[in-house]
Amino acid sequence: MSRLDRLSDLEAHLRARGETTVGSLAAALGVSERTVFRDLAALRARGLVMDADPGPGGGVRLDRGLSPHAVQFTLAEVVSLWFAARLSQGASNLPWSGAARTGLAKLLGSLARPRATELHALCRRVIVGPPASEPVRAGARAPERELLGTFERAFSERRGLGFHYTDQQGRQTLRRVEPHGLLVEPPVWYVLARDLDKGEPRMFRMDRIARARLLPDIRFHPDFAVIDVQVPDRERWRPLTAA
Repeated sequence: MSRLDRLSDLEAHLRARGETTVGSLAAALGVSERTVFRDLAALRARGLVMDADPGPGGGVRLDRGLSPHAVQFTLAEVVSLWFAARLSQGASNLPWSGAARTGLAKLLGSLARPRATELHALCRRVIVGPPASEPVRAGARAPERELLGTFERAFSERRGLGFHYTDQQGRQTLRRVEPHGLLVEPPVWYVLARDLDKGEPRMFRMDRIARARLLPDIRFHPDFAVIDVQVPDRERWRPLTAA
């Protein structure tokens, strides 16, 4: 990552989190705390106004009153743009993939803090992995069009999801789940869920789901333990946006 890209990412993290620490920023960006201090100084030199508490573990925050306002995108619109830009990073041969990253970082940086925080929390639940294996790709098909809209609502609104599922052996079952996470192994997508009837984490391939429906009476708070137990290899997978 170039320093310009890193500065854009750092600014986006600051705007999304409201208040954070140098240590948290260093972990999110994959650099040393010394590098973060240098980059914070560079952002100040560019005119970004921020406050910092002295000493180890001191907080860092922006003066939101001086930041520009973004066009009034809906959360779904911003997520779709951010999602496309992040996925493009995995294909370095795509033209303008780097520009997509920096442009979307600037968009996130200009969002109002509540919207930026909401977006950051949502994207943490999306895990991007390596491309699916050839046998998986050969047997995959496009998910039902109606499923995508229903899943988006259940995922972003933290509502229950019901559907018919066909497993690898062709057995069909009726499932009720909480969709806590989403795993992407292009071009295949998996729902990382808690199965409400079994009481355990379960992974469901999106193209094997049919007749999906919202379960409006079921609400949940995202549980990252449900995601972590199904995606343990952090060397191969990473959140769509850093934690």
